[in-house]
Amino acid sequence: SDSRPKSRRVCMLRPVSRMAKLLSAVAATALSVASAYGDPYMFTITGACDYHDRIDGSNFVKQGQTASGAPYYKAMHSETYIYYDPDCMASQDGTPRWIIGVVKPSTTSAHDLDGDGFCDYIGRIDSTDTSRPPTSAEWTMHCHGTYRQQYIFLLEGTTTAQATASTPAPSARTTTQEAATTAPPSATSPKALLLSGAWAWKGFMNGQTLELAGYTADGSPFYKGQTTEEYLYYDPDCDGAGTNTEARWVLDDRLPSTTAAADLDADGTCKYHARAEGQGAGLPPPAAATWRMYCGSAGWTDVQLSLKEVSAQAAGAHVNPKPDMVLSSATRTGGVAAVALAACLAFLA
Repeated sequence: SDSRPKSRRVCMLRPVSRMAKLLSAVAATALSVASAYGDPYMFTITGACDYHDRIDGSNFVKQGQTASGAPYYKAMHSETYIYYDPDCMASQDGTPRWIIGVVKPSTTSAHDLDGDGFCDYIGRIDSTDTSRPPTSAEWTMHCHGTYRQQYIFLLEGTTTAQATASTPAPSARTTTQEAATTAPPSATSPKALLLSGAWAWKGFMNGQTLELAGYTADGSPFYKGQTTEEYLYYDPDCDGAGTNTEARWVLDDRLPSTTAAADLDADGTCKYHARAEGQGAGLPPPAAATWRMYCGSAGWTDVQLSLKEVSAQAAGAHVNPKPDMVLSSATRTGGVAAVALAACLAFLA
């Protein structure tokens, strides 16, 4: 059956040098508007790496304030906290930062709020703003024994009714009796594919270009996002169990093995962003098909995805807008930032 979705790393839009002053002014305006709203009562986190997918989609509710006056938050269904720590090692020269951790922060300590004497956490982002954690930003997150950058979104809510409506468990996988064909490829694999049709919760995928990156053990092509760690590949048996699993095309954030015969991401389960029943080993992915995609509060949903072949030379023209311009429209703060960044891009054009 389908598991909780994976998260993917996305990169922040970076200002070009000649427009640094303009972008700084835009950012300052967005931040000033955001700060006028004060700290949110509740928000939902998205964007965590798959190692911490248990917190992806979790609702965090404000619990109070710490000694610095910063708000701190607790996940509704786990002992996970988000709080501001001026110096997580109490070394007197530490870097102030927002932290995602598993220990409730002290409301009286000025430093090292989890009292462990170390900077040990799930994730952190350096910041001097004690008023609220950033609505959308690149965090450093501990994933599979190493720290890596993850683009985290904190989507603001306003009521406990919203908070109690936690993300539902994924629905059961739809099965089919139709046997997959094993006919050899009838055409050369496309060099680049433009993805469209993703549901709004996975809107960052729309407009992404997936480029041919190689072939897996059964001769099927696999693709990598031009600007992201997003992969499209064919997996004959996504959990490696050998029973009750149809071959399928998968959108995933892990590089598939080119030597394994099954479970190409080696996670022992069927865990991904989306999947479509396979057309057969060695064949290209379907140009248009119904995919089963994880869509936040809507759970697993059927969506019509298009994978349009584009030339490798033209592929760069189809890069999707950054997720902070897509998802943050769900929040007041993000809406302001999106408008500001859009204006900035228009000026650059």
